[in-house]
Order: sequence, then C-alpha cells, then structure tokens
Amino acid sequence: MEIRPKSFLYTRDESKVLFIICLILSIFCMPQLSFSQTTDRSSGITNRAQELANSLTASNFEYPWKVEVFDLPISSNSVAYRVYVRLPIGPLNEGEKPSSFYFLDPLALFTPAAAMSYNYEFLRYVPPAYFIGIGYQDEADGRWKEENRTRDYTPTTFAPPNDQHFLAANPVDYENSGGADAFLDVVQDEIIPFIEARYEVDEQDRVLIGKSVSGLAAAHALLTRPGMFNRYLIISPAIWWDDFTYPRMDRSIMRTAESTRDTVYPFETRAYFAVGEEEERMSLVTDLHVLFNSIQRRFSPKLKVNLEVLPGEMHEGVFPGAFMKGIIGVYADDEKGRQSASALKW
Repeated sequence: MEIRPKSFLYTRDESKVLFIICLILSIFCMPQLSFSQTTDRSSGITNRAQELANSLTASNFEYPWKVEVFDLPISSNSVAYRVYVRLPIGPLNEGEKPSSFYFLDPLALFTPAAAMSYNYEFLRYVPPAYFIGIGYQDEADGRWKEENRTRDYTPTTFAPPNDQHFLAANPVDYENSGGADAFLDVVQDEIIPFIEARYEVDEQDRVLIGKSVSGLAAAHALLTRPGMFNRYLIISPAIWWDDFTYPRMDRSIMRTAESTRDTVYPFETRAYFAVGEEEERMSLVTDLHVLFNSIQRRFSPKLKVNLEVLPGEMHEGVFPGAFMKGIIGVYADDEKGRQSASALKW
C-alpha cells in the first residue's frame, strides 16, 4: 500500500483554535518579555553611566570663540586691570576694520553679550567687532568684588550720614567711592591705546556698555568725555548715586547733566538708554526720564539719544533684552548703509 505524506494543513476549526492559543500566549508572554528587556537595558545604561562617571576627568570650560586675556601693569590709579578680548567672528569686507565694544562689569556682561549677539555679526546687523571686557586681576577666580565697582564707577565720594541710611550696613558700597574720573583716565589713556596698538580696529567706532553702577559710569563718560566713544549702551544706570534720599536734581549725575549743557561733541554720538518697567519700584524709570530729558534739551546737534522702557523687566534681568535691542539700535540707519534690524530713529 502506497503511503503518501499528509499535507501540513489545518482544518478551519483547527486554525481558529490555534489562533486563539497564540493570542492567549502573546497576552501573557509579551509584558514579561518587554519588562525583561527594559530592565536589562536600563541596567546597562546605569552601569555605563557609572563607568563614565568614574573614568572621565573634567576639563576647564573653553569659550567657543577665541578670547585673549591680558593682565596690564599697575595703572595710573594704582589698580591692576585685566582685559578680556574676544576676536571678531564675522567676515570682514575688503578694507573693513572691526569696531570695538567695550564692556564694564565684564564678569556679568561680557560673556553673555558675546554669546547672544554672534548671529548679529554674521547677518551684518552690527559690524564685525572686538568685544573688550575691562576687568580686574583680583577677580581672576570669577567672583566680582563690589569694592572695584564702588571705586571705579561712582563719580563722587559718599558716606552715609547716619546709621539708618540704606547703605550704612554695607561699607563696601560706599567706601573709597568717587574714582570714576580716575578710572576713565585709565580707559582713555591706557586701555584704549593698548587695544588700538595691538589690534587693527576702526578708531572711529567705539561702543561703551554699562549696566547699573557701571551704567552710571557710562553715563558720566557720555557727559564728560565727548569723543571718547561714539556709541553708548547705558542700561538701568544707578542714578540714585550719590544719595537716593536727595532731591532728584541734587544727585551727582543730574548735576553733571546740567553743568555740561554746553559740551560740544566732535562727531555724531549715539546713546541708547534702557530700563525695565518694573524698576519703577525704586523710581528708576522716572529718574531716567528726567535725566534723559535734561540731556535731550541741550543744544548738541551731534549728540543723539534714545530711551526705551522694556515691559515686565526687573533690574536683575533687564540686561539681555536691553543689550540685544541696544546694540542693533545704535547701528540703525547709520552712514554705512548697513541692513537695519532696529526700529530706532536718530
């Protein structure tokens, strides 16, 4: 009798039964398999992460763009300054020289400004520029010393009249104050000449940037040093110096604004003032409007000023937005015909 192999075929009923059995097995088995894979994989990542944590050695952070650091000799005001220089990152046109952006308070302002605005250079909203931070050798550990700011950024000497004064508990905020003019002498006679001797820069295009107490120093430079810089970013300046309790027009920067009304500026000078809306809790918005109006009223056709109040911003967080608006603002519609990303008019 011939025996033929059976075809490996199920009947319709057998197929249904087999399908149901496979479905039941998949329901019970798949979660276990998935859990096992997740557990194994998670354990593997944990082990690998621990291995890396144990084996890798941390290195010091290197800024993405080249920054050169110079410790200058003791200056004429007996201070050891440290200068930070970030080289231009934008391409230069034929015959073009980079501008110079000088930052006071460099530990707070220099690095974020350079990081935030690099695209502005590539898009030519601002010219290629050297970013120059004027700092201090005794702040090499990255911690600023308030006594440096008090000495260099305040134009007058001040001491609290009594123990109830708001500065009385913080001597570092007033002791050795009043050195702004000596500091600006160093900037004018030592730091700017050093930069312009070392780097091929546009000597006709310098920007000074300051905020808070260093904004006060920048405002003092604008009023008393015509021709030293031709563009300014003056952000939330500490107009309350040299006494918040004085009548507004008796404060030092207000008196300086009035006493320099006849100052002649040798070329067009643009000053962008900015303040946060929420800074009115210290009357700074009103104070800045008063100072701005005093400057605006003078007969100085080459001095051009703009003021912006940034909605919702406080003193502690106003700098990023103010800097970004200001740095393109001072170059809006300038004589070189650069593409403007600012609505400011001068």
